[in-house]
Amino acid sequence: MTNTDSGPFQDIVPSISLRENERGAQIGSGWDPQWHQPTDVYATYSDKDYRLGLNAAQMTLAAMAQLIGATLKK
Repeated sequence: MTNTDSGPFQDIVPSISLRENERGAQIGSGWDPQWHQPTDVYATYSDKDYRLGLNAAQMTLAAMAQLIGATLKK
């Protein structure tokens, strides 16, 4: 992960990043006007922003589950 607030904890707590590397570099270079600003709040972002993050999390967690052979109980 790069340019995230979780950097200091990445070797202590398991985590996933919901961004691709290119966007991470852009945010660190000032591409995101909300980054570390008072406007970086829930209301600033749209449903589309949250759907992107949710889809990324679903795909990442599904891939991890497949790698370890996890199954769902009904």
